[in-house]
Amino acid sequence: MWREAWRGVLAVAATYVAFLLFAQFGFLSQVQHDLVEAGKVRAVMAAMGVAGFAASLGTAWLLGRVPALRLVRTGLGAVAAVAVVSVFCHGFFPLFAVAAAIGVSIGLLTVSLATALPEMVPRGSIGLAAGVGTGLAYLVSNVPVLFEAAPGVRALFVAGLAVVALVGPHPPNPPLPSPPLPPGEGGTTAPGFGRLVVIFLVLVWLDSAGFAIVQANPGLKDQTWGSAGQKIVQGITHLVAAIGAGALLDAGFGLAVPLASWVLFAVAFPLLQSGGGAAAGPIYAAGISLYSTALVFMPTWRAQASLSPRWRAGLLYGIAGWLGSVLGVGMAQDLGRIPAWFLLATGALLAVVFLLPSSPLSRSVGGRWERGVRGVRFLGLLAVALESLTTVPSPDAIRQGGEIAAVARGRRVYIAEGCVHCHSQYVRPGTHDESWWGPSQPLDRSEEPPLVGSRRQGPDLLEVGNRRGAVWQELHLRDPRALDPGSRMPSYAYLFAGDGQRGRDLVAYLSSLGESTSVEHWEMTARERIAPPPAPPSAARGAALFSTYCAACHGTEARGDGRFAAQLSDPYADLRKAGFHSLPWGVPEDEALARIVRHGLPPTSMPGHEWLTDQQVADLVAFVETLHR
Repeated sequence: MWREAWRGVLAVAATYVAFLLFAQFGFLSQVQHDLVEAGKVRAVMAAMGVAGFAASLGTAWLLGRVPALRLVRTGLGAVAAVAVVSVFCHGFFPLFAVAAAIGVSIGLLTVSLATALPEMVPRGSIGLAAGVGTGLAYLVSNVPVLFEAAPGVRALFVAGLAVVALVGPHPPNPPLPSPPLPPGEGGTTAPGFGRLVVIFLVLVWLDSAGFAIVQANPGLKDQTWGSAGQKIVQGITHLVAAIGAGALLDAGFGLAVPLASWVLFAVAFPLLQSGGGAAAGPIYAAGISLYSTALVFMPTWRAQASLSPRWRAGLLYGIAGWLGSVLGVGMAQDLGRIPAWFLLATGALLAVVFLLPSSPLSRSVGGRWERGVRGVRFLGLLAVALESLTTVPSPDAIRQGGEIAAVARGRRVYIAEGCVHCHSQYVRPGTHDESWWGPSQPLDRSEEPPLVGSRRQGPDLLEVGNRRGAVWQELHLRDPRALDPGSRMPSYAYLFAGDGQRGRDLVAYLSSLGESTSVEHWEMTARERIAPPPAPPSAARGAALFSTYCAACHGTEARGDGRFAAQLSDPYADLRKAGFHSLPWGVPEDEALARIVRHGLPPTSMPGHEWLTDQQVADLVAFVETLHR
């Protein structure tokens, strides 16, 4: 069998590697690196999706006129050529053109390959060949050196593999005619295939959203594809699950395979989004391999005989594949999570499809299996629904997922607006940087593009989230000199125009900087010794400083009625209330106030004033203490 089928297995593997490592992952990384504006990134990826959809349908039409194996060769050659060209393309218009070419080449290859598989693989082994090819593709894509390689390296590897597969995607002998269908198989009506499209649209949607969310969330990535060992485990899980799926498909289990895929997704996603541990990653990987293998197999499944294989492949890949990917990535970018209600709604939809009396499943499984499969179907759906209800992410986890997506978008805004030209993100160890900005951290030399910076026309921002609240960040971006007179920073109020999404995303990114050192930062400031001023403190000088740096929020008379008081809604802004709030026990009042003036008071909107001299801090404290006399 394998002597005859290896060309088909290799072609399936090359096709999936091209989609996974290049079109879905590597090229997107290249686009996000070169085009920092979110709108341009979306436009480029939309070009790929539209071109892929059109190419899928166009290939189905073309297969009525050109032999399928010839189109498979053409598709492999096109994928190889586009991958090589992509390495040298930068800028919006070249990347837009490459994205469209990727969509055309992948659409051509996937539809023609699925149609040609019966000519490349012996009868009764299409599922197993699809499973081995799919599993090998996922295993290769998870090899750490490729998974973490630069986009150009991934593209060249894909091109080389496509060329290897191109040398012989043809059968050693003419294909044998298919035997007549057994009684009870085939002859389904068109709505049967429509249900198949809905099933895979749901699965591709969920998978695309899940993978995009994991890759944008360092915490989730650590649970799944974080270390080299985890990547290898994921790859092996993919291979084993895909081979098992192929064997089940050849044995006639049909739609039971994608049902099992959804069950695994419904278990894995709530676990992932609620920090449920390392088991979620392999469960998710197994679910991916089950439906991916079925997606290769289904266009030639004899139980779906209402349309020719070429049109089944074109419609299935065009609608479920390309449209599902677009919807899934969009959900990840807009919500940063897969809502529990959506997971349950898709489960209810699939339950209706599977439990309908006319479901092809009931005709593709032998009589001795049918009752057992229906029981497992009911129990699986019930168990997963209960599991989903009991492991719905907490409000904090949901909020975190949305914030993670916003942080990723905000980083792109930071790059697009050129913030790195005035602000560094590097606390120099062993210098006054640590007392001003926070603990030093090792340089992240893998960051793309690097934001370490080399100029400091403004303060260092490596840990700005520990020193400035989100409300302060927005007010400062809108009108820097209102909070910091004499600042050279221009206004970025235009980021908050319209729906204000770019401005809010930038605030989310700035607020995230320093999350990993927040505890260490505040422990360090608590230990810091406040140096005595060179001259006795002066409340008069402090009043002038207060008017300059503090009145915008606290008000000219420190009654919490300053220009920005309404936005702050902070009761601590009224400094004339009886006593001072949030002062630590056992610390002299002047020292505690000095720490607040210097380093701020999280989680309130009170910022630090790191640049003030020891004398200025002491003068401000002297003035504030007069407010209660």
